[in-house]
Amino acid sequence: MEALPLNLLQVQDGLSTRRLAAKFHYFKELDSTNSYAWRLADKGAPEGEVVISEYQANGRGRLGRSWVSPPYLNLYFSVILRPNLAPTDAPQLTLMTAVALADTIGAFVPKPALIKWPNDILLEDKKVAGVLAESSCSSTRIEFVILGIGINVNFARESMPDSIRQRATSLLDAAGHAIGREDLLRRLIQDLDRCYGILEEDGFSPIAARWKSRFGLQGHRVRVNMIDQSFSGEAIGIDRDGALLVKTNDGTVARVIAGDVVPGED
Repeated sequence: MEALPLNLLQVQDGLSTRRLAAKFHYFKELDSTNSYAWRLADKGAPEGEVVISEYQANGRGRLGRSWVSPPYLNLYFSVILRPNLAPTDAPQLTLMTAVALADTIGAFVPKPALIKWPNDILLEDKKVAGVLAESSCSSTRIEFVILGIGINVNFARESMPDSIRQRATSLLDAAGHAIGREDLLRRLIQDLDRCYGILEEDGFSPIAARWKSRFGLQGHRVRVNMIDQSFSGEAIGIDRDGALLVKTNDGTVARVIAGDVVPGED
């Protein structure tokens, strides 16, 4: 399949949502879709606007990592949300987005899409997609949230830089054929709109249950690597704040708010 610019008219054809994608902002190149969406939201842009770029000069991932962004092969976009949630509940939006991503990706490949806490989607233990949520909050409310999403769609592993090739994959490699980016984006926006509606109308419990069913390390031994410490234990779930719960070797339950979680023993 020839690498072509995204056809937004094709994305919008048949798109049915309640909250998201009333307006698209499409660019051939940006510094970062999250940065551009943040500027829009800060100026009052309404919920649901979507910023898409074919290339990001400064694409960002979680914990300050960069995101490799070759043009016309993948999807890089950000969505503006103005949720009716307390600031302490903002992490729920990352988990909700991971559920929507796993649902969508699972519809395009034969292999199960699993979640790596809190925001990566894996196919056969390799990263295929990720989420970066950035929030503007007052002391009492969330002003807005920018949900940044990156998916390796038709980026063949043999073309990836050596720095990521051993730990990344793409839908192309998982499916064995190229994936139409328009169909993928349309389905993802609809799944995201649906999951966001569930979160706002029914609360976090149904989202948490679906997240747990996709969590590939549930009940497994893991090693947690944080800036100032590392420890091992059994991953037992998440709490309503989005923290990972790990039963440590001494029997206590640790809440992990930030860090890397990988399979392994001491």
